[in-house]
This record gives sequence, structure tokens and C-alpha cells, in this order.
Amino acid sequence: AAPRRFAAFVQAIREVNNKTDGIADHLLPTTEVLFTQRDSRRDGATAFFEARELATSAFKGQGCDAIVGAASSGPSALAALALKESSTPQVSYSSTSAGLSDGSTYPYFARTVPSDDFQATGLADLVHSLFGYKRIATVASTDAYGASGMLAFKRRASALGIVTLASVSITGGANDESDFSEQTEALRASGATVIVIFAGGYDASLFIEKAYDAGVGGPGFLWLGSDAVSQASTMARIDDPTVRRHVFQGFFGLTPSASTDSPIFRRYNRSRSAMPSTAGDGAGNCDLEIDDDGVQMWAADNDGNASTPLVCSGSDNQQHDIYAMYSYDATFALAHALHRLVEHARVAEVRGDELYEALVTNVSFEGVTGRIAFNDASADPSRRTHGDRTSGVRYDLWNFGQTELSVVGAWQPCSAGAAACSEISTSANFTYSTADNSKPHDGSEIGLLFAESGSGDGPKMAACAALLALQHVNEGNGSVVPELSRSGPNALQFVPKPIGIVRADVASAIRGYESIRDRIDGFVDGAASRTNVHVAQLGALDGVPQLSYYSSAPELSCDVQYTHFGRSYVSDKISSSVLAEQLAGYGWQHYGVLHVRDEWAVGYQEHLAQNAFRLGLTQFSGSWTESNAAEIREAVQMMRDIGVNIIVSLSFEVDLLPLLSSAEDEGLLADNFVWIIIEGSGSAANLGTNPEATRLMAGMLSFEANPVPAFGFQRLFRLWGG
Repeated sequence: AAPRRFAAFVQAIREVNNKTDGIADHLLPTTEVLFTQRDSRRDGATAFFEARELATSAFKGQGCDAIVGAASSGPSALAALALKESSTPQVSYSSTSAGLSDGSTYPYFARTVPSDDFQATGLADLVHSLFGYKRIATVASTDAYGASGMLAFKRRASALGIVTLASVSITGGANDESDFSEQTEALRASGATVIVIFAGGYDASLFIEKAYDAGVGGPGFLWLGSDAVSQASTMARIDDPTVRRHVFQGFFGLTPSASTDSPIFRRYNRSRSAMPSTAGDGAGNCDLEIDDDGVQMWAADNDGNASTPLVCSGSDNQQHDIYAMYSYDATFALAHALHRLVEHARVAEVRGDELYEALVTNVSFEGVTGRIAFNDASADPSRRTHGDRTSGVRYDLWNFGQTELSVVGAWQPCSAGAAACSEISTSANFTYSTADNSKPHDGSEIGLLFAESGSGDGPKMAACAALLALQHVNEGNGSVVPELSRSGPNALQFVPKPIGIVRADVASAIRGYESIRDRIDGFVDGAASRTNVHVAQLGALDGVPQLSYYSSAPELSCDVQYTHFGRSYVSDKISSSVLAEQLAGYGWQHYGVLHVRDEWAVGYQEHLAQNAFRLGLTQFSGSWTESNAAEIREAVQMMRDIGVNIIVSLSFEVDLLPLLSSAEDEGLLADNFVWIIIEGSGSAANLGTNPEATRLMAGMLSFEANPVPAFGFQRLFRLWGG
């Protein structure tokens, strides 16, 4: 890749200097641009000293006026620090690290390639908007490119509500002996099936292969990679095409894009292809052309030993390279800036600070990669994004199919810097890693919270019903809900081990919720209202949807406080209204309510009283603290003293037997009394093995929502019985 990018740089220089080829003949009409080059070896320290040497010692001590490069972000950052000393402008064609956007630290750095702030935003948007995923794991290299890119990605992902289940880092310079067992185990343990990787291509390729061998990858997984990963060379590291397909099938990634249909690209491509090969003859004889400073351009001493053959480093100029186009545009950008100083300002000497200012504030032209312009943040004290490209930002979406990478879509921001606004387009069918080519699911789960004690078998039966419903959703089974048969298979999954909670224990309910919060898209629960007034607030804060089949307190209907709470069971606001209508229908003018003091019962009796007042009824109330027998007796005695004989009971099972025993002692179970027990059938079923409870509840009424007449219930009942 490096020789092709250097060749594009040379191509641009020669086109600027040629005043009769019809390409930018107006640029620098009386000026010849000289050039030389040094090898950064993709090493920060080497880049620092070579950049300093170019700026101060090249051309017999005159130094260079500007520098194009380096390729990698780490070396570019060190080179920028060296060039800061001499105020020498630097334009990189492939250094994308978001860290290089710090104009205070790198005051003379610019680039034609977009910052990873864009790419990171694009990757997060793909996860959220294209694939619809909410849970991921991340892998990043520890260098400037991976660290800053992943930081930008996580910032955007968090804003979109994406949960990171695991984050691991890898050190550059990996080889076949590198041990990634700690990282792959962390990924495996997280349960993540969608993994975003920001690293160099070779390191990423090696890591993805070793992760596959460790059971992280392959069918059911989706890897999403940054531009350095999304290269054919990344996949080509694995020689065996069968192994390559197993490891990379279903991979997606982004790379900076440029239209290949524009007249400028076609002209560039014709000129590039017409350049003679500089790759040597293949027999060890290199092209020995030298640059304007006497440095060999297409051959290098690779080992510092003059007695060993040179290594050929030329290009055949026939292979396309995306970053070669950015190198070409970077060179022309500097030519435009020089033109501004030499032809317009008529400067006698080119100063680096003036050249950089001209580049950032005045250069704007249509390049091979689109409109080239740079951000001027000189008025911002932080100088954030100073010198970054501000227009023509677009990325290709790549997908690895059976044999190779291909472009299947594109991502671009609506405008430079508008991270919250983006456009995603797709142009082909996707290839996934699954056998049926269905989109892998991201491990998203629907949680289930239920009371594991104190309520008989009801909660367990409800949990079984919920699991059955999910099975039908996943299978597209319409045996109970016919509409499901038309929806097809769905990628949903329950938490493997439902979390049991004690109905009256708010603390354990909160612990249960927190234990599954980061793994779920939403949860179903049968907790009591007293518990859910707390849990539902946490769900609102965390943005986790909750659907209850049991909590009926009207308070939970507040869509301002409980923004993510819903229920399939009827609210007591409705139930109490219907009960009041029933009481009035029987001609009863006065009645009493005996209730436990908790959110459910208090809310019910308050709404019942409001509806009774509306209908001209009079309600008397007595209450107690749960499991407090003395208070129960006092409430019953108060009801006796008032003299009502229509009594509504709002009680938990633990208090029902003491309540009825006290009522019998006070004569409130005589034939002239009517008792209406709210949700009484469940209590009767759970207390059915107790002969005393059965005797006391004989002849009492139960008032509750009843699904029995519904056709869906009949279908469920038949299936349940089978």
C-alpha cells in the first residue's frame, strides 16, 4: 500500500509541475515544486527524527516547506510534534486518529482523510440504526489509532443507548505466538455476539482468527471493523480460503469513500495507470530513480548492510488504493496553499505558519475524493478539529461474503460535524455468518422477575406462561395468538435463569432488577405494586421497558414518572370504578373497606372512594400494617362499631386468615353481611388446603379481572391442559 500512496504523491507533484498536460495548469505557473521523501517505518520515534530532518536538513540544509504523511496515526502524531518546532505544515492522507484533532498539541497538522470521530460515529450508527443492536463488545489496539477511535465510538454508542458488555485491548505488533486468551475469554464470558474492533489490519486479522479458534466468532457472530481492519489485506493474511471464509464471513466495516464515477477520478485513474511501473523486474533489480534530494525513491536499504541487495519498494501503478487518492489530494491541497502565497500574496519567502494558515483558511477545491476544505478553529481556544477535513466526508460499507469484501452500502454525516445527523444507504443484500443468512442477534434478552415464595404456584405458572409466549414468538407459533404465525421467527431470548424476588421485599426486587439490567431489552414481571413503584422508576432512569402482568396500582399509570412501565393487567383505577358501579347497582348506599396499608391497597381504596362519592355512596375505611394482628383486630372492631354490613377486603394472603378470624369473632361473618374480596380467587386457591380458610371464605364474593371469556384464554387453556 505504501508504494502506491507515494506514487500518487509523485503523480500529483509532476502534474503540478507540468504546465501543458491540461491538469491544474493554472497552479503555480512560474514555480517548480521539488520533493524528497523519508521512511517512517510505521514507527513513532523514526517518524519524529525523519520529520525533523526533512524540515531542517533536507535539500542541503534548506529544509522542506511542507510535508505529506505519515500514513499511520502514531507516527503522524510524533512527526507533528517535531514539525511544531519548525512551524512546518503537515498533511496526512491516512492518519485518522481522533486524537490528532487536537489543534493545540498539533498546531500545524491537517489531513485530507476524515477524522475517526466521523468513522466512530458511523460505526455506532450502523450498530444502532442499520442492524438494530443494543449490546456489543469492543476490541481496540492500544496505539493512538485504536485508543482514540474506540473512545469516540463509545461516546457515540453510549449516547445511542448501546450497552458495552466487555471491552478488551490488544497491543500492536502481534504475531502467531501472541497470547490473546485473556481477551477472548472476556469476550466469551460476556455473551456478546456483536463485536466492534478498532485496530491495525494485521493485528485485527490475527486476533479475529484466534478468537474464532477460542469459540468467539463464526456462525451467530458479527464483527464490525474500522477502516484499517476493513481491507482486503486483512482477510488475505489467512491463506486457506475455507478457513478465511469461516473466520470472516459476515464481517462488516467502513472505509473512507470517494466516488469512482466522477470526471476527476477517471482522469486521475487514467493518469495513474499510464505511469510506468517502478516495481523492478521481479529478479531483484529495482528501479533506481532518485528524488530531488538524491534519495532513491523505489529501492531501500532494509537492513543497514551495504553488501546486501536493496529491497524494491515501487508500484506497478495498476492496483487501486483508496488512500492513494487521499495522498494525491493532500499534495494538491499544499499546492493550492503555495499558490495562494506565491501568486496572490507575492511572498518573497514561504513561511510555515503563513502556508498553514493559507491551507486552512483559503484552500477549497474539488479533489479526487470529493470537495477538499479544512476546518478553521483558530478562534476556538481549544483549537479542537483545527485542520480536519470538513467536506466530502463519506464512507463505504463493506461486507465479507463467501470469498471477498465487497461494497454493500455507504454512511455519511448530513454535514461535517453534525454527528447526530447521518445517512445510511445500502445497495446489496448482506451476507451474515449464520447458516440461513439470518441476521445474528446481539444476545438481547427479555428478563423475567417473579415472586418465588409467598404466593403459591401462581407466580411460577405465570413464569411458565411467559416462557411459553416467548417460545411461540421465536417459533412463529400462532396456536394461542394467531398473529404470531404471520410474523416469522424472531431473535429474542429470555434470561436463562429467571430472577426470583420476594413480593414484599423492595430491596431484593431492586437487586434482582440490577442483576439483569445490562443484559436485557426489557422485562416482564409479576411483582406487587409496592415493589414496582421503585423498580419502575429505575427502569425509567435506565430506559429499560417493563411490562407487568400483576401490578395494578393507579399510581403506576403516571407516564411522567414511570416512562417505561406498562401492564397487561387492568389498572385499579378502572377496576375500582367498575366495583363502585356494581355497589350502586345493588342499591347499597354504605359500605366499608378493610385494607392493608401499601401502594396497591391504598391506591385502590382511594379511587374507589372517589367513584363512590360520584355515585352518592358513602365509604368507611379501616387499615392495618401488613402482618400486624393487633391492628387488624382494631380495624375490624372499628368496622363493627360503624355498623356497615357490606365489606370490601383488600388484603394479602398472609393477613386474610387473621382478618376473617377477627371478623368472625366480632360477628361480621353473619348471614346479613356481604364480603367482597378483591382478587379473591387467587387467595382462595392458594389457601385451599387450609380447612379453616375454606370455611371462613364460604359464600364470599371475589372481584377481579377475568380473562376466561376471551378466545385467546380458551386456546391457552387447551394448550396448557395438553
